[in-house]
Amino acid sequence: MKTIAVDEETWNAIKKLKAKLDARSYDEVLKILIETWHSTNLDKKLKELSLDEEESELALEVLKKLKEE
Repeated sequence: MKTIAVDEETWNAIKKLKAKLDARSYDEVLKILIETWHSTNLDKKLKELSLDEEESELALEVLKKLKEE
């Protein structure tokens, strides 16, 4: 078990989140926050990677050529 220091404003925000999330512990609150951050970050990266129709057709052609080699 580890201890972290937070200011009063952060402590109050975490307590409110614990109640809203119906979490059993502050550890669970932090795990939910971390998981949410990772999901949000992944969504942003996937949006950056998305291709329009022309780009996807070009990528498919390149992949087919690479497969033939």
